[in-house]
Amino acid sequence: MIRQAVLQYIHEERAVDRLTELLAGRKTVMIHGEKALQAASPYLGKFPTLVFRGHCTDEQVGQLVDACETYEIIIALGGGSVIDTAKQVAVKRNCPLIVIPTIVSNCAPWTPLSVMYDERGQYLRFDTIPVVIEALLLDRRILAASPYDYFVAGLVDTLAKWYEARALSGTTADDPVVESALRMAEHCKELILRTPISPEQFKDYPSSIQYLVETVIPLAGSVGGFGDEATRGAIGHGIHNALSPFPSTHRMLHGSKVGYGLLIQELLLGQTESYAELQHYLVTNQQPTTSAQLGLTEAERQKIAERIGQEPLCQLIKTDLSPETVLSILMKNDQHVAYAR
Repeated sequence: MIRQAVLQYIHEERAVDRLTELLAGRKTVMIHGEKALQAASPYLGKFPTLVFRGHCTDEQVGQLVDACETYEIIIALGGGSVIDTAKQVAVKRNCPLIVIPTIVSNCAPWTPLSVMYDERGQYLRFDTIPVVIEALLLDRRILAASPYDYFVAGLVDTLAKWYEARALSGTTADDPVVESALRMAEHCKELILRTPISPEQFKDYPSSIQYLVETVIPLAGSVGGFGDEATRGAIGHGIHNALSPFPSTHRMLHGSKVGYGLLIQELLLGQTESYAELQHYLVTNQQPTTSAQLGLTEAERQKIAERIGQEPLCQLIKTDLSPETVLSILMKNDQHVAYAR
């Protein structure tokens, strides 16, 4: 099955200037994060607003569905959790959605998926939904001023498209649609690994940064859209989900935790060459690569080893996920990365 969610994609200097034309007089409400509205308000008109707080939860979706009852179209303004929530609301209200990301942290602005959590931030599930995003607006003024650490985490999350797709489907596929997804995922990885980045470059937003932003959002989102289950999450994202009950990890960004999960995945699968290239990229870009950097105690590391083997995404890959084996890999990674630094 092929699932793509975006009808119009606009990435330009003043993308949000197109809102009046796109809204066409329809009664509009904006669902937004607090920081997102502060960042984008100089460029936006006035709309009725509904603030998003916390996590993408069933409870918050239900409240916002009721609050959006009288509106004809929804604008989602913010990061992945806001956008995932707005997608759920749009589907349940059967109304169109316009997405304006204010950070470059993942492919949520492109995908017909919502990742669901409980009120404490613990992962529950992801929902595949028939959402139609009427327009996705990437405004360079807003994105260039967004936090650099979210951009780096977004790049790491995008690297997962190749490492996890390869683990699920191998390096090539007979199915031409899955093969297209694999090649796109591989291209994302190669572009990210060969493109130098820095806070100054991100703020300047040259073409090289524009291409990376498009790698994080439309290209990464299209990998799963074409490949579906053959190229979606595996052990990297499964470990992210296994980490979610542990409070010390809540301060870490989504992509940063996925990066750690990818290191463990590559060691579990014996992929030493890709482990080394990934480790180098994470260390170079100051991403967490050890259990200690995630704030985990030794006792929590043992609990994580048990949870990893129970995660459905991890179980998609045929490998030894016994607590003993996983714990030994966690410890081996800690030692490898400590030596690399």
